[in-house]
Amino acid sequence: MFRAKEYSFSVTIHRDAMESIFDECDQYDSHETGGRLIGVYKKEGRDYGIKVSGVLGPGPQAQRSATSFFQDGEYQERLFRQLEEKHPDIEHLGNWHTHHVNGLDTLSGGDHTTYRRIVNHHKHNTDFFYALLVVKKNSGLVPRYHIKHYFFRRNDDKVYEIPSAEVRIVDEPALWSMRSESAPATTSTVSHGKGLHRGNAERVRDQDFFAEFYPDLRARISRDLGTLYWKGKLPLVDGSYADVVAMEQQEGDTAFYSVTAGRDKSSLVEISAACKARRFPSARHAVFELERDLNRSLFCRLKG
Repeated sequence: MFRAKEYSFSVTIHRDAMESIFDECDQYDSHETGGRLIGVYKKEGRDYGIKVSGVLGPGPQAQRSATSFFQDGEYQERLFRQLEEKHPDIEHLGNWHTHHVNGLDTLSGGDHTTYRRIVNHHKHNTDFFYALLVVKKNSGLVPRYHIKHYFFRRNDDKVYEIPSAEVRIVDEPALWSMRSESAPATTSTVSHGKGLHRGNAERVRDQDFFAEFYPDLRARISRDLGTLYWKGKLPLVDGSYADVVAMEQQEGDTAFYSVTAGRDKSSLVEISAACKARRFPSARHAVFELERDLNRSLFCRLKG
């Protein structure tokens, strides 16, 4: 019986481009960071060959926290179009970002959701998306960081991890690197002082939990307060939705969450106010407790 050949992937990265990624990691050693990967590729049947010849920086309006990163897409798009005029064969191959600051050694559920959405978008030029993930700092060693490589295909639910043996670093000048950008980006970050590193693990768990069970809840950064919060619609038992905000707060070395929900029914406003007054150890605990209390009230009303 005929059996189709498995997909194969190989990656070549210009050393200057890789070193500029490591420079960015050195600069942001307590917050996630990242950028875009550009270059060319070849596809022959089920064989993909990717050549990363350039790296675009995160941009001056990028936002970072210990478990989230939001790129300045407008800046990156302008820069890509300028480079495309001189090098019309280049493509946006994918993105890179870091997890070495939070201990997560693979892509998160939120990463999977985002990259699948990108590769399946009708305006995405290629039938694949390449993700480079920085997972660990190699103190005093070469290379400076340990990285992993992932491949997403259009209309394919499988995530392919590219073996390190299929990744080569070549001594060729980069088409563009973050070292080429005139000044370091002025970025917004979320910092919580002494409690930062203790909170990293909980934020990662929150991110994975919401990506799997509550995909409408997204991490955001308050421009006024500089704090991390989750916001989105929470489906309830009667088919309606509550607009939920779970806000991270800090008191001394202790980080906690408060949660509230916007509802137009007076009986549920009281429940939301009661939850808002409580302190929760994580965003997922806060949302789960709020959902339970709201649904219990709705169920009792429907049953009555």
